[in-house]
Amino acid sequence: MESPWRRNFYILLAAELFAIIGFQAVQPFLPYYIQEFDVADLAEALVWAGYMGTAGGVAMAISAPIWGTLADRFGRKSMVVRSMLGGGVTVLLMAYATTVEQLLVARTLQGVLAGTVTACITLVSTTTPKQHLGYALGMMQGTFLLGASLGPLLGGPFIEHFGYYNCFLVSGVMVLVAGVAVQLWVREDFQSENIPERAGGGQESFFQGAARLLRMRAFLIMLACMTLVQFAFGVIMPVVPLFLQQLAGEDDILTLAGLIFSLMGLIGAFTSALVGRWSDYLGARQTLLGGLAATAILLVAQGLSVSVAMLGTLMVLTGLATGAIRPITSSIITRIVAEEDRGKAFGIITSATAFGWALGPTAGAYMGSAWGFRAVFFVTAAFFSIVACWAWRAMADIDLQEPPRRAWLAAVRRRLAQRREREV
Repeated sequence: MESPWRRNFYILLAAELFAIIGFQAVQPFLPYYIQEFDVADLAEALVWAGYMGTAGGVAMAISAPIWGTLADRFGRKSMVVRSMLGGGVTVLLMAYATTVEQLLVARTLQGVLAGTVTACITLVSTTTPKQHLGYALGMMQGTFLLGASLGPLLGGPFIEHFGYYNCFLVSGVMVLVAGVAVQLWVREDFQSENIPERAGGGQESFFQGAARLLRMRAFLIMLACMTLVQFAFGVIMPVVPLFLQQLAGEDDILTLAGLIFSLMGLIGAFTSALVGRWSDYLGARQTLLGGLAATAILLVAQGLSVSVAMLGTLMVLTGLATGAIRPITSSIITRIVAEEDRGKAFGIITSATAFGWALGPTAGAYMGSAWGFRAVFFVTAAFFSIVACWAWRAMADIDLQEPPRRAWLAAVRRRLAQRREREV
């Protein structure tokens, strides 16, 4: 009986890789694309980049709970298809933007219609046997990061040789093809009767389900943690590519920036795959704390960078830390939320984290334009440190249904002792 879920999983994995490559071939270069319009300098480009991130985040925050509820009622596969087809159309619209305001509108629509990451995680979490969830979510997160690394690697040189217009067209078509592939070849045995009902009969409304989930202390803690982390990522997001440009001292750094973003994604993908498989032994709480603390330290080092090579190297190393954070938070959610509620739960999480992401870019943009690019790295590092300390204390008494690590370590010690006895 395991063959069908594996077939679905690997088809979805391939389609999502294709879609993420399409998105990320253009997404990291939006701060540079903005400069193709009537934008005066790097400070103004940073502000517009902040607006782009905020607009997309607000739109996703508003739409995510709606998509999550529809996923629980009509199936998760339909939401994956919707996110890919809708996202592909918005990428095509960006190709035809003639002003920075039109680009902002297209970015907002992308926030409403896209969201392939959450849609795929929800589908995987409900179609994969529980004993394989750690592996499946780790592989899926690794696929997100692999696509995010291959996209810039291909997109930078493509833009330099063929221009932004052609890159947006090709990228949009790639995302559309991925959506069609999911529709044709992925199967979902969705049973709408599993939806929770109200005490008086009838289906539970979104607000009732959300209120019920928010009364779960463990879910509320993870929701707050993920929102704060996403805010921190959003703060630094518009600053990094322009700081690279400032250090390079030249306008045409697309290929170099693409290479750096690509290596960062590859390292993150490798880490995600390992964390997804071994976090049960390391401990979810310990893994999350380690990822947050390491990110804070590396952000401080990035803020002290004096060359593109130094900043690029530190960004690649940061991929090790960020690659550990994302899959472990998704894994924790699947442990504390029942299967029939996961569409709604991930919808709530996507909405909350999108609000955090929405606030982050504008905050980072104004900090960077007022205090300089380096200050944003230091502020963000301090924020990560605070979140790490709070999460460690808040999660101390939460039962994550983890395997007994002490017993596992004892088994390892016992095997080592037996091996030494045989050698003697």
